[in-house]
Amino acid sequence: MSDLEKFLEERSKFEIPSNDVEWVRLLAQELAIGVHRGLWPLYFRIWKDPDETVVYDENLKVFGSIRWNLTDWRQAIERLHGTEFIVARYDHFTITRSAFDLLQEAAPYEIFISYRRQDSSALALLVNYRLKQFNLMPFVDMALEAGGNWHADLEERIKSCDFFIILLGKETLASDMTAREICWAIDSERTIIPFWHGEFGKQEDFDLSQYVVKLAASWSDKSLVSRIGDVRDVIQQTNAIRVTDESASGYNTAIVELLNRFGITP
Repeated sequence: MSDLEKFLEERSKFEIPSNDVEWVRLLAQELAIGVHRGLWPLYFRIWKDPDETVVYDENLKVFGSIRWNLTDWRQAIERLHGTEFIVARYDHFTITRSAFDLLQEAAPYEIFISYRRQDSSALALLVNYRLKQFNLMPFVDMALEAGGNWHADLEERIKSCDFFIILLGKETLASDMTAREICWAIDSERTIIPFWHGEFGKQEDFDLSQYVVKLAASWSDKSLVSRIGDVRDVIQQTNAIRVTDESASGYNTAIVELLNRFGITP
């Protein structure tokens, strides 16, 4: 895989905003990243005639057409022109320092969202959506199908993520798959953020004897029973995000707190 192909695959994880201001900022940021990685030069030339616009860099042309669905770079130049991110120089445009300043914004953390479908599907989708709004890179396993290398794929994603969010409802840990994912995160020394909702968090939710009796009975993987203490220690961390009010505003408050953990103030 070429450097450009790797770049396109990486950036495909970031949704292209519909908001005009965010659209321009993200394009400017990605143009600067491409220069920083040596994918295209600091400036690009555009030859205009009645029929077409030609960008004199093949990587930049591919980037525009595949990543931004640009059939004509004039679509982008018209939106960038007059901003602080590019400046016209006779027959070419130069990417400015302001575009490179965007590289200092919040790092694109890779985040694994662990959940039990029965308890937290709607919340998983909401958290996924809100994180993507701020150019973070969440992963929710809804697209994966059981069988084959499914477990291996999930374990590899957890090992390579920066943060592991576990959405915890009253019956989440009835799933041994969720418990297994927590153990993978522990073993990989990932930063784990418990997110309590659905009235989870009462003292009985952390009772070790209850877990051994209740959860072990439902787990198909009996080897996890020996890890129940590790799982309990993780989910009752004092850094847990708590939904204290089961309402739209209560969930929004909790998600804002979650965003704050990544240095984001919405």
